[in-house]
Amino acid sequence: MKRAISRVLSGLDLVLQVVCVALLAVVIIAVMWQVLARYVTQESSAWTAELGSYAFVWLAMLAIALGVRRGRHMVLDIWEYVKYRRWLSRTIDTVATLIVAFVLVLLFWFGIEGLGASWSRTAPGLDISTGWVALAVPVGAAIAFIFVVEAWWLNFLAGKDEDPLNAPLIYQPEDLIIVKGEV
Repeated sequence: MKRAISRVLSGLDLVLQVVCVALLAVVIIAVMWQVLARYVTQESSAWTAELGSYAFVWLAMLAIALGVRRGRHMVLDIWEYVKYRRWLSRTIDTVATLIVAFVLVLLFWFGIEGLGASWSRTAPGLDISTGWVALAVPVGAAIAFIFVVEAWWLNFLAGKDEDPLNAPLIYQPEDLIIVKGEV
C-alpha cells in the first residue's frame, strides 16, 4: 500500500512538473507576443495579458505544491547548529507542518468560497469565466496539502543525515543540485 501511494504521488509530481513547464512556456509566449504586438504593430492584445496572468497564477499555485513536496517551502538554518536530537527534529517538523497545513486549509477554504462569484464573471480578453483562474487556489492548496502530509511522514521516519524529500526533477544537472539550506 505504501509503495502504491508513493508511486501515485510521484506520478502526480511528474505531471505537475510537466504542467508547470508548459504554463511557464505559455507565460513567456504570451508576454513576448504582447511586447512584439505593442512595439512592432503598435497595437496591444488584451488576451495576451490575461492569458499570461492566468497561466502565472496556475503556475504559482502548482509550483507551491512541488516546493512543499521537496521541503523547500521554508528552511530555518538555525536548527543545523543545534545538536541533533530525534525528538527535537520531529517536533520542529511537526510544528512547521501544522503551520503550513493550516495555511493550505485556509487557502483551500477561501478559494472554494471565492469560486461562486468567480464563475459568474467573464474575462473580457479571453471570453472565459474567471472561475478557471480562481480554481487554481483550491486545486493548488489541496495538492500541496497532500504533499505536506507526505513530506511530514517521510521526515518523521527519516534518520539523522537522511534527506527523504529528494524527489527527482524532470531535468536537473548534478552540478546544479541545491542542498536544503543552501543559498
